[in-house]
Amino acid sequence: MFTARLRILALISAAFCVATIAGAQQAPPSGTVTGHVTCSDTQRPARFATVLLYAVPSNVTAPVQAADGADEAQVMAAVKANMAGFNNTSFVQTQTDEDGAFDATGVAPGDYYVFASVPGYEQPMNVVKAAIEAGADPHKPLPGVPTVHVAADRESLADISIDRGAAISGKVVWEDGSPVTKANVLVVAAKGEKPLPPQYSMIVMGSLGAGGLVAITDDLGHFRIAGLAPGDYFVKVMLQTQSQFSMQKGRMNFSHILAAKPLMIFAPAAFHQAGARVVTLTAGQALDDEEVTINLTGLHSVSGRIASAEDHHGINSGSVTLTDANDKNFSRSASLNADGSFTVTFVPPGTYNLKVEDAADTVPSARKSKGGLLNFASDDTVRSYDDAKQQLIVADDDVTGQNIELNPSKTVKKPMDIGGILGAIGGSQSSASQ
Repeated sequence: MFTARLRILALISAAFCVATIAGAQQAPPSGTVTGHVTCSDTQRPARFATVLLYAVPSNVTAPVQAADGADEAQVMAAVKANMAGFNNTSFVQTQTDEDGAFDATGVAPGDYYVFASVPGYEQPMNVVKAAIEAGADPHKPLPGVPTVHVAADRESLADISIDRGAAISGKVVWEDGSPVTKANVLVVAAKGEKPLPPQYSMIVMGSLGAGGLVAITDDLGHFRIAGLAPGDYFVKVMLQTQSQFSMQKGRMNFSHILAAKPLMIFAPAAFHQAGARVVTLTAGQALDDEEVTINLTGLHSVSGRIASAEDHHGINSGSVTLTDANDKNFSRSASLNADGSFTVTFVPPGTYNLKVEDAADTVPSARKSKGGLLNFASDDTVRSYDDAKQQLIVADDDVTGQNIELNPSKTVKKPMDIGGILGAIGGSQSSASQ
């Protein structure tokens, strides 16, 4: 189950990627890699393709994640651990010319994967993910991915051929057949996705602008995702049901978005992965007419109020998460309102574990920004409360009256200073680049 803190951690990691890209410096010139990129299906040059020379990691570590209920120190430790992984990443990105030729200079000695990105062809991230999900050892060169050895003051040759990727296209519709617009459609591994180790995460750079990661439905509900490696997949739609955010006097507030998880729907029309249809793609296959139906009929809401056990006042900060007792991967959540009330929407019938987390009495902070990359609104905690759990059943109607009173914690939990964390990351990157 992802808590608001874990979603913030994901946001911080994403922002760190941007900071890393912006602050990275190329190693002193020492070697050159030249070559040609050819499209295997047409035997024609891949014109103006993105070429990525990505250093084969010598020390691969798993992504570090903060556990549920982690405090700021634990979250920061996870962020720093992943930062160390990113800092061990080396790559050079260049582009082919009109003849499919490329010339990468200033490449530090070592062994490199050679990737090329062209819309419709297998994308670097998809190739690497497919290899790792198939059981490849990330400590060793990945099977099927070409490599080149770079030596100082030498020119190395790397002619590569790229394969046409598989593609899935179709549409997303409501239960009445009308199109669902602006929905995110993803293709995920059917046997469970494994997160890329930090040293591999920057491979996404080679896939930017080339598709194959996510699609957004158009005005007719249509989508197309291309550049996929062969394999078994699920098609799922991510529908953001609460998108409120604000900015006042330059300070952004994303608390409602962070607390409310998107609603996930698997093709053909399932809210749980157990009801998803497996799509098997072969090399270069184009699968058309894949349809996902979103039927909100029969979904319910769960509402109530979170209050102090001492004087019964409503607690103004925190989150409520419902996790399916039979499917830990399905959950719905909402943030507390100023009066302590909450409403979790679009909940399918079932048995759920309700958990109240990070509950606190807060007041707007008077602290000034410390110069972070982003300026987030923040609150000061006056009093923290213990987490609470209970079980409930959602059947044929909305569930109301879930009123829970919490005991004050012995200590006051400090709110996560997102702006300060991002500022520290930005500062470390600036220092590293000097």
